[in-house]
Amino acid sequence: MALRLTHRAEHGLIMEKPTFPLPAGKYLVTGDREVTSVLTVHPPDKSGKDKAGNQWWELADGATLYDVTHLGCRSARYTPAAINNPCTPSNVRTTGFPVYPGADMPIVNGCRKQDYTVLIAVGLPAKQ
Repeated sequence: MALRLTHRAEHGLIMEKPTFPLPAGKYLVTGDREVTSVLTVHPPDKSGKDKAGNQWWELADGATLYDVTHLGCRSARYTPAAINNPCTPSNVRTTGFPVYPGADMPIVNGCRKQDYTVLIAVGLPAKQ
């Protein structure tokens, strides 16, 4: 059985698996630069139109994803490229780390990779 190598940070550390779906609500987010914005995460589509249950989101006041992305942090999810392919930490080349701002996370032999953007949640807006 192939192991599942989950998420790695820009320094090559294996990170805790994030919770999906993200609870619907409003989050105060920043990239720790100039912009702080309210991220509204909507509940997964229950109408049946989106069979995958994807969520949609939006940022307030014209902020962009780039504005609230913490550029120094990188993350990726690694999963086996094939059923019997080992996707293990031993396949990771340590020379690929650290990953510098703006760069993609390294490719790992035997793995598929999905890069993630990192936002810093600094709070929840006060309830009105």
